[in-house]
Order: sequence, then structure tokens, then C-alpha cells
Amino acid sequence: MDHITVEEYQNKDFESVVALLVHSFKSKFCHRQNLSVHDIKDILYASWDLKNGDPAYLHFVAKQNQNIAGVILIRCSKKEKGNKRIPIISLCQRYGVINIVLLFFKMLLLDVNTPNECYIEHIAVNEALRGKGIGMLLLQHAEQALLDRGYTSWSLAVAGENSAKHLYSRLGFKEIKKIKSPLKGFFVGTFQWTIMQKDFYPELERTH
Repeated sequence: MDHITVEEYQNKDFESVVALLVHSFKSKFCHRQNLSVHDIKDILYASWDLKNGDPAYLHFVAKQNQNIAGVILIRCSKKEKGNKRIPIISLCQRYGVINIVLLFFKMLLLDVNTPNECYIEHIAVNEALRGKGIGMLLLQHAEQALLDRGYTSWSLAVAGENSAKHLYSRLGFKEIKKIKSPLKGFFVGTFQWTIMQKDFYPELERTH
């Protein structure tokens, strides 16, 4: 495998990152949705506001020969309302009101609210490059960035019996809660979720 580098997300990476996320999570994006993968990418290009340097996030990409091989996005604080204006009317005219409302509702459902200070909103690796350690590399890089900034824990949600749970366990994440959501099951196709958390300084917790 060619050398993989991990870099901070840049605005020029936007379309490649969106395409990777849609392909990685297409079973959830397309569930009960009368839209193609191409349609969903176009809608997200028009509506998502992923800017580099956003203080609410840590955002990294893994690259192979300057191509996006993986991505991780960590929410570190409450995101302020973005400046991007979503062209709702034109999107509804092109793709249908029901499709747009359903897609945005599903993204809202997948936005997990946790009491933890840092939460992994998404991590994805190019399907052709999975099993080569890119996910681990992204997680390790992001963890070090959080440590350097003084954060003490982070968390994530795993859908169903996703095999990625084993990767998170190897990195020290512990299961703290299981959630069964019929609503998510109906709209995104997975009703059982596991919240996992890693404390960076567990010994300090035991002494207080």
C-alpha cells in the first residue's frame, strides 16, 4: 500500500469527503428513500456546511497519493449556526418535497446528543482500502489531537453489530449504553445502537 498521510480537512476536500460518506453509509442514506446515491451526493453538496478551521470540530482526512482514503469528524463543542444558505425550494422542486424532508429528518435522527465533551460524528474509509489500518490511523491521530488540546474523553455510536466495534475496543473504548430506537430502525434501517466512550485519564477519575 502506498504511503498514507493524515491531514487537517481543507475546503478543497469537500466533494471527495461527501462522496466517500455517501458511499460508506449508503444503506442508511438510501433506506426508504426514492433517491439515487448520485442524487443524495448532489443534495449534500448543496446543503452541508463543512468548513476547515471550524472551532466546534476536529476534522481530518487520510490521503493516498493525494486522494481521499478516509475521514474522521469529531464534534468538540456546540456548532454555531452556519452561514450557508440551503436552497430548499430548488432542491424540493428537483427531488421532491417528501424526499428532501425525509433525508433531512434522517440526518437529524443520526445526530446523537451525548453529555461527553467530544463525539465522533463520523468515520469512514474508502471501501477498496478497508482492512489496511487507515481507520486505526485516523483514530490515533484524532486522539492525539484531542489530548494536545486538553480534552479528557470522547465517544461514538456504533450501529447494530458493526464489526468496527472491535476496532474501537482495541483502542480502549468501552460500551456504556445500548439504545433501541424503533424510529431509527424504521427510517435508517438500524434500530439497535451502542454508545462507546474512552476516558483518556481513567486513573484521575478513580481518585476523585
